[in-house]
Amino acid sequence: MEIRIFQIIVPLVALLFIIGLITRYRKAKASTAETLLSIMFWIAVGVFALFPDKISNFLAKIFGIKDNVNAIIFVGLGLLFYAQFAMYNLIKEQQRSLTKLTRE
Repeated sequence: MEIRIFQIIVPLVALLFIIGLITRYRKAKASTAETLLSIMFWIAVGVFALFPDKISNFLAKIFGIKDNVNAIIFVGLGLLFYAQFAMYNLIKEQQRSLTKLTRE
């Protein structure tokens, strides 16, 4: 297996972000759920950088897509749509809370 430069840099950057997240959590600037979700994300990014071909081929087989690059694009789009939906719900909840607070 040939080691490429991004396979060294990306896990190190992910590790720095994880350390920063733990520091923010210890200073009570981040919630437990936010910290755990962010740590899981950065671990996934680091693992994907270490084994890009194996993971992309695995995703292509799961979704029945011939090309592993297309599988990554579809998974990325799915994650973006989910993030957009989650942010929309968060904004709507904040609007409801603000309306309720204003009425009181």
